[in-house]
Amino acid sequence: MNSYLKRKVFILQNIDILGAIMDIEIEIHTYDGGLISDLLGKDSASSGEEVKITDEAKLKFKGKKVFLAAEHVPQIIYFILNVSSNVACGLAASWLYDKIKGRNIKKLIIERTEMEIERGEIKRVIEEKWRMKL
Repeated sequence: MNSYLKRKVFILQNIDILGAIMDIEIEIHTYDGGLISDLLGKDSASSGEEVKITDEAKLKFKGKKVFLAAEHVPQIIYFILNVSSNVACGLAASWLYDKIKGRNIKKLIIERTEMEIERGEIKRVIEEKWRMKL
């Protein structure tokens, strides 16, 4: 591996020192009407409200789509995960997994990538999408 590639790999592995702030889109398809309030820690939420996960990560509620005429169609909830380090990605992924595991969720999509609700998979995708945006 040439010196340029070695330096690039070193930078990516140690990116936490750069503090790059990135927004990661999260979409949750769910039948669970209480999920938004549980994630944000409030009884009701408006677009733009956010919850601090760590000093370097926060989750911002963007809105939702509810299909009133179709009772068997899940609502779609949109969030932006704002993270500023690789460590924050891992902490936010664990926090998100703990909040949604065992809930009535049909789909979890992070930056257009649908995935299983598994701690390691959520962490891998969030970290991967964060690095791709650098």
